Amino acid sequence: MADAKYPPCDICDCFCNACKLPGDSAQYEWLELIGVEIMKAKAIVERTNLAVTGVPFKDKGCFASPDPSCCNRVFLCPDANGLIREKPEVG
Repeated sequence: MADAKYPPCDICDCFCNACKLPGDSAQYEWLELIGVEIMKAKAIVERTNLAVTGVPFKDKGCFASPDPSCCNRVFLCPDANGLIREKPEVG
């Protein structure tokens, strides 16, 4: 699981682009980051949506969060080479 240094979960009832409000220009899902180095992906996620924190997992043992949907965290799941293997998304 992610380190405790990340913000507590802000619970929401939406996923991906369904979290986007009218007029919101922030990004809520990042299909284009599959295959990108995990720390570079973290920087892109945080730059394109200032309301979220990218949470990189340290190994390929990434799993679904036990938290309910978190609107302020985006979990980043690496493959064996440290590249994003699943679409990062809010919720």
